[in-house]
Amino acid sequence: MAVTERPRTRPEEIDFDAEQEVEFRRYWNAIAARWWLPLLGLALGILGGYALALGGGDVYRAEATLYLGQPFSPSGGAPVPGLATNPSTVNEIVRSENVLQDVADRSGMNLSNLRANVSSRQVSPPAGRRAVAGTTPLIEVSVTGQNARTATRAANLLAQEVVDDVSPYVEAKITAIRGRIDAHERELAESERRLDVVQRELDAVLQDQGLSGTDRLVAVTNLNAQIGSLVERRGLVNQDLLEAEEELALAENVEAPSIVERAAAQKTTARSVGRSVVVGGLIGLILGTLAAILWEPARRRFA
Repeated sequence: MAVTERPRTRPEEIDFDAEQEVEFRRYWNAIAARWWLPLLGLALGILGGYALALGGGDVYRAEATLYLGQPFSPSGGAPVPGLATNPSTVNEIVRSENVLQDVADRSGMNLSNLRANVSSRQVSPPAGRRAVAGTTPLIEVSVTGQNARTATRAANLLAQEVVDDVSPYVEAKITAIRGRIDAHERELAESERRLDVVQRELDAVLQDQGLSGTDRLVAVTNLNAQIGSLVERRGLVNQDLLEAEEELALAENVEAPSIVERAAAQKTTARSVGRSVVVGGLIGLILGTLAAILWEPARRRFA
């Protein structure tokens, strides 16, 4: 009698999805049966994170607020892209090794500590408000350290380094405008001097009784023409001077970068409380979930 051979199951016919579903259901049932373990782990993790943040010791954080400026073309008609308008400029400067070494030497802060505890960020608008297009954002440069004085000094030195590095174009522009203002003021002073001279000559001609009527008329006509020319030129120079002073005000108050608020150290915790609580709670939740899953296998093994 022939024996009927049962067909063998091929490896490719095994339902791996079904096996994974069974494993997942088993894990879920284990977690649901001991739901208090993940909750306990979450609570202990939050408490541990909070305690770790409070026990991390106090440090000092100093923040300086910068305005990078908005340079314009020499005529003042259009914005000019450059270091001040590049969003990466500040971060690259404050993390430059040459800058960090110089600031560490001048502030008295340890170089490795400064390197690890310096940061920069763009100041966000208040909640509920959107940043206005075309405006130049403020930048904060911060330093965290164990000593308030050295952290403050380092933050201010870094802020000044940024201002110095992005200033050359505007500084050259301001120098040129001041040169024009000085030239206009000298020309105005010379015009006033020449007007006084011509006016005295005119007064002398009018008082000179020895001149004939024709000579007096010619002299007076010439002197009045000189006075009119000098007055007209003085008006043009005054207009140029006013425009140069307006350009100087724009360059100094809008185009030039500056330190808006110098740094002042504030005591803070070494670790962020919120971040420590979140990380601690997440770790506790994971460990509690693993404990719930492994509870039954461990109990059977050690029973």
